[in-house]
Amino acid sequence: MPLNNFDRILTWQDFNQQLGQPGGANEYAQIHPDIAPSNFVLARVRNALTITDVTIDLSLIADDCWVVTSRMTNDLLKHEQGHYDILAISAREFYNTLIGLSAATADALQRRVNQLKERFAQQVTQVDARYDSESQTNHGINTAIQQTWDQKIAAAKANPRGRLTDLP
Repeated sequence: MPLNNFDRILTWQDFNQQLGQPGGANEYAQIHPDIAPSNFVLARVRNALTITDVTIDLSLIADDCWVVTSRMTNDLLKHEQGHYDILAISAREFYNTLIGLSAATADALQRRVNQLKERFAQQVTQVDARYDSESQTNHGINTAIQQTWDQKIAAAKANPRGRLTDLP
């Protein structure tokens, strides 16, 4: 399964260091991971174009990854790793959904891929919001709940069938 950077481990070098929080921010760090499908392999199956393989690249939007320098701790970095891993789990789900996807034309297939990518992006946004909520990790401040999330994220990521729905 071509998932590039699925197991990436974040370091503080992945973040732009800042003296304070940007305007409106209520956290001490932000990671902005992204996924991009490429290298589609298509086959004609029963008069439809079908995706038989695809590469999913996970990356960081470098300009939108930052940390308040005075708040750089291992715990905060681990919390940000959780955000990345949530996207990685979603990227694997996205990949598995794309394999076998078909449509009558290339344009129709591209529309379906774009719709799925948007759906998975919305799911990641919802899980990230829940992960950071005050009743959950509170941006990593609630260490007991953070540990629960860390365990659930690790289990979902290690399980080839792990899904976002496996998370708290």
